[in-house]
Amino acid sequence: MVDGFVCLMGKNGSGKTTLINTLAGFYDVDGGSIVVDGVDVARLEAYRRGIVVVNHNSHLPNMEVEDHLVYGLKLKGLSVDRAGVELVKSSLGINYHGKVGKLSLGMKIRVALATALLSRPKAILADEVFSSLHDSVAVLESYKKLSREWGVDVLYTTQSVDEGRVADKLYLIEAGTTRLVHSND
Repeated sequence: MVDGFVCLMGKNGSGKTTLINTLAGFYDVDGGSIVVDGVDVARLEAYRRGIVVVNHNSHLPNMEVEDHLVYGLKLKGLSVDRAGVELVKSSLGINYHGKVGKLSLGMKIRVALATALLSRPKAILADEVFSSLHDSVAVLESYKKLSREWGVDVLYTTQSVDEGRVADKLYLIEAGTTRLVHSND
C-alpha cells in the first residue's frame, strides 16, 4: 500500500480522497486487494488496519493540546515518551497551549499530524492538510524526517507541485487512474 513518504497529486475531483478513504477502510472495495505489511487488509475493519487518517477535521476541539498529542498513545495503552513528544512538537512548530478548538486551522493541523505520528500507526494518510500551512514544504520535510525515524509510512495528497516534490514517490492521479511520475528509489 504505502512504502515510505508517498505523495498522491491531482486536481479536485480526481479521486484522491476516495482512494484515502478506501485505503483507510471507510469505503468497501469491489475487488482487488490492499496490502499492508504483506497482509491484505481490504476486508479488515478500519480500526484493525493500523492506519490513521488526518484531514481538516482530525482534531478534538475540547481537548487541551498536550492531552491531544498523546491521545492515540493512551488509546493504544502505550506509555508516553515525553522526549519523543517534545521532539515532535519542536519539529512541527507546536509551541502553544490551551484548547485545540481555539487554535487556527494551521495549528489544529499541526496538532493532528503530531498526534497521528505519536500514536505510531503502520501508516498515516494525510488528505490535503499540508497545503493549509504557510510553510508547507518545510513542515513536509520535517514530517518526512520524523516519519522515517519512527518507522511510519505516510501517504499525503496535494495539488501543489512543490509539496509533491518532497515525496520519495510521487504519483499523479487523473480521473481515477494513478501513475508514478517520480521516485527516489
